[in-house]
Order: sequence, then C-alpha cells, then structure tokens
Amino acid sequence: MTNYLLIMENDVLKARQRGLTRKDEFITFLAMNILIIAGGISLIILICFFFLFALYSLLEKEKRAFWRSSVVVLLLIIISLIFFLVEPPLKNWLFAIALIVLLLDLVILLFSPLKRKSTEIVGKQKKIDERDVIFARFEYKEGTATYKEYYTRKPECKKIDDEIRRIPDILSPPHLKKHPHLFSLASAEFGFLEHQLTQVSGRESREKSQLSPSESTRIIKEIIKYLGSDLCGISSLDQAYVYSHVGRGPEHYGEEIKLEHTYAITFALEMDLGMVATAPKEPVIVETGKKYIEAARISIIVADFIRRLGYPARAHIAGSNYQAMLPPLAWLAGLGELGRLGILITSKYGPRARLGLITTDIPLIEDKPKKLGIQNFCQKCYKCARNCPAQAIPYEKKVEVNGVLKWALNREECYKFWRRAGTDCAVCIYVCPYSKSDNAFHGFIRKVMENSAVAQSFSVWADDFFYGRVPLRRKSPLG
Repeated sequence: MTNYLLIMENDVLKARQRGLTRKDEFITFLAMNILIIAGGISLIILICFFFLFALYSLLEKEKRAFWRSSVVVLLLIIISLIFFLVEPPLKNWLFAIALIVLLLDLVILLFSPLKRKSTEIVGKQKKIDERDVIFARFEYKEGTATYKEYYTRKPECKKIDDEIRRIPDILSPPHLKKHPHLFSLASAEFGFLEHQLTQVSGRESREKSQLSPSESTRIIKEIIKYLGSDLCGISSLDQAYVYSHVGRGPEHYGEEIKLEHTYAITFALEMDLGMVATAPKEPVIVETGKKYIEAARISIIVADFIRRLGYPARAHIAGSNYQAMLPPLAWLAGLGELGRLGILITSKYGPRARLGLITTDIPLIEDKPKKLGIQNFCQKCYKCARNCPAQAIPYEKKVEVNGVLKWALNREECYKFWRRAGTDCAVCIYVCPYSKSDNAFHGFIRKVMENSAVAQSFSVWADDFFYGRVPLRRKSPLG
C-alpha cells in the first residue's frame, strides 16, 4: 500500500512539472489512477473466482481441475504484479484493458439471454409395452413359452437379443469372480429389492382423512424430504407414460396394465459422486442398488401412509415393479429435463440421481415442467456421446420417437456393454458437466448457464479444459 501511494505521489509530481494547476492535478490524479484501481479490482475478482474453483476442486478430489485452476490463479497473480510494476502510461492502459475485459464479460453474460428449450411433444404418444423394454426382453429364457410368444410377435428383435445373450449377464458368476465382495454386495441389494415387491400396494382405510390439496401436497413433500430425498414433484399421471402390458415382475406376463390413479409423485435421490466416479467399475452398480433400496423404502412407506389416510396408492420400485415410466413423469413434475444421454438430468444433481415413484388418488397440487436450459446445453455438449464406451449416445440432432423430439439412444448397444462390464456402466452420468457436486460454486455456475447462451458455450469448453475431454476415473471408496 505504501509503495502504491509513493507511485501515485510520483505521478502527481510529474503532473506539476508539466505546469498543471491543483485542479488539473486532481483531475489528472483521478484519471491516472481510477483505471488502475478499477482494473486492480477486476483482477482481484478473477483471482478470487479461480482460487475458489481450485479450493472446491481440492475438496472434491478433482486433481486435474485443482492443478489447472491453481495455474490460472498463479498466472493472474503474476500478471497483476507486472501491471503494478510497469511505469505509466503503460500501466494505465494495462489496467484499463483488465477492466474492459471484465466489463465485456459481464455485458455478454447479461445480454446473451438463453431462449430456453424444453422437451417437445410433436405428435400423439402411444403407451409403451413393457414387454419391449430392454430389461424385460432379457428375462425371457430360451425354450420357454414367454420366449416363443415374444419373438413370434417381435421377430426383428430376436437376432440382436440372442447375440447379447451370449455375453454373461450382469452380476452373473463370471463377473462375480472379478471382484467377489462388491459384485456380491450388489447382488444382495437387488435380491433384497425383489423381496419388497409384495409391499408396494394394499387396501386403503375405509375412513378418509379430510385434507385440502395444498395440505396433502405439503405434508407428502415434507415426509419424502424427511425420509431422505431433497427433490420431489407432483404431476398428473399421464396415461401415455403408463405401460400397456406387463413385461416382467410378479404380475402375469402380457397382462394389460390398468393404473388409473390421478397423480404421480416423483422424487430423486443423489448418487454418491465418489462411487459414480469409478464408472464403469463395480462400485457403480453397488451405489445403484443402494439408491434403489432407498427409493423403494421411501415409496413403500409413503404409499402405505397415503393408504392409511383412506386413499389408494401404489409404490413403483426397481426390481421388476415399475408400471409407469419415471423419467417423463419426473420431467412433468419439474425435477429436470431429458438430456442427450437418454435419462433425466435433474436440477441439483444432473443425471447423478435415481428416481422413485408413487401413484395415488389423494387430492394434490401439480407442479409444472421447468425450462432449465439443459436441452440447450446438451445441443452444444457432446461429452457423454464422446465418452460412451458403447458409442450408443447419438451425436446427431433430436428425432421424433413416439411423438417426442429426443436424442434416440441405441439401447441394445448400451445394454450390450453393461453385460460386458457386469455393471450398469454410468460413464455418461459421471462425465456430464451437470453431475458436479451440489455446492455453492457449482450452483452458481448452473444458475449462470441457465440464463446465458454464451455462458453455456464457454462452459462446454471450460469443462473439457479443467476436467478433461476424458475425465479421470477414481479409485473405489470401498476398496
């Protein structure tokens, strides 16, 4: 500070030597130093921003992001020192440039508003037959009546399905030998889920509690949050997202599904970033199983709670039990948007989440779909497609699928890799820029991206630079 005052005094003395009056000296003093002060503040803001980035990256164990952001901080400090040491008028020009750059950045961010797109329904949507879902198809064992019925009706699927069947199944003995304790844990988790299937429905109490829609909505959301989920939304149960026929599970194969509840309550559970960051290794499927169990616990308890209030309700849980499609219902409930990688990208956790669902007739207030700019971002970012081991995620534009404009995932190639890995992969989930930790720093970045087209374009480049076009995998937290 003392050195800076000496420099300013020196500037004033030079002005006096040029024969300026005191008033002129004061104006000259301001003119010469206002840019230095403002430019210095601009550099301090940039240094603080990247210092926070480095600190958060260190806490998140993101080595590449930590070192690269630290280098940026060091460079900015060196540049600042050089600016202070040079003599006027070059000093003034350098600080003026720093100020102009910061102001231009702010102007561009503020005046490049994002025209947010959302999922587009462009045609009539038909119910999906659960028998055609990829997971159902691989429960049909060769030589059984179910196998014969399905492939007689869908002969175009037989060749690719039989080819995939030759690859060991997920959690099968060949995979268990690779990492016995983790694969055994995942197998135990999914085995536990199958035992919960008898708990998903039941008869409601005869006496109905008299609650207003706003009261029941508030209470149910508070209970779901208390039981462990931060994200929860409510929509109408759009029949387009209810499966037409049973494809797997305890119900009879091929039976028509009649789910005529009025509302769908969807919620999302955050997956542990440390576990997902090992993708496509064994910890991923362990974490998936854990979150499915937590979602089942919440769904079963809340559905039972609603039935005790006198209203019908059904829990939909993993383990061959879904009677409706969760991602589009979660979109309708405002939890996020459908992304390029083919699943829901939530507002807080990105795609690093697992969904739960309860359907019911209790009077509720519906939420609305939100435009979060995620679809816009996915149009610019190809990180999931680039990193997909199966190359099952499209680089191309969206196409119409059953009345919806969406990026059409090659589900057969995706599932084929799952069987090779023995897990549910999750590489696309991990590399997605929206999957970063839910903290103040990344929350700020998401908010800026939600409102600025330029910020989205810059973020695509910045994510590749700081985290890598192919992000580093981590070691398993479970060893």
